[in-house]
Amino acid sequence: MRIVRLKPYTRAMERMGLDDPAMRRIELDLAAAPEAHPVIKGLRGVRKARFALPGRGKSGGGRVIYYVAVETAIYMMTAYPKNERDDLSPDQRKAILAAIDSLKGSGK
Repeated sequence: MRIVRLKPYTRAMERMGLDDPAMRRIELDLAAAPEAHPVIKGLRGVRKARFALPGRGKSGGGRVIYYVAVETAIYMMTAYPKNERDDLSPDQRKAILAAIDSLKGSGK
């Protein structure tokens, strides 16, 4: 399965102090079982997974938001540390829906 990193995801992960190998480990875990994480209601199949941040564990760690497209690719949409917020803002939700529409429109 192909992993596609969108810019908001990469920027957010770097802000949380994660380097490329750390991101890759999270992505490989998701690729192994992409449908194992809960779907976010109202976001057309977008899912949220928890991951550990150094010194915080999973429950207080980070969240990664991703979209699985026809079992061929995982689009890494964004990420955030749990201590900053519990969920996506309305603006973030709109941006994710627009990105999904764009991906579907381009045939990806």
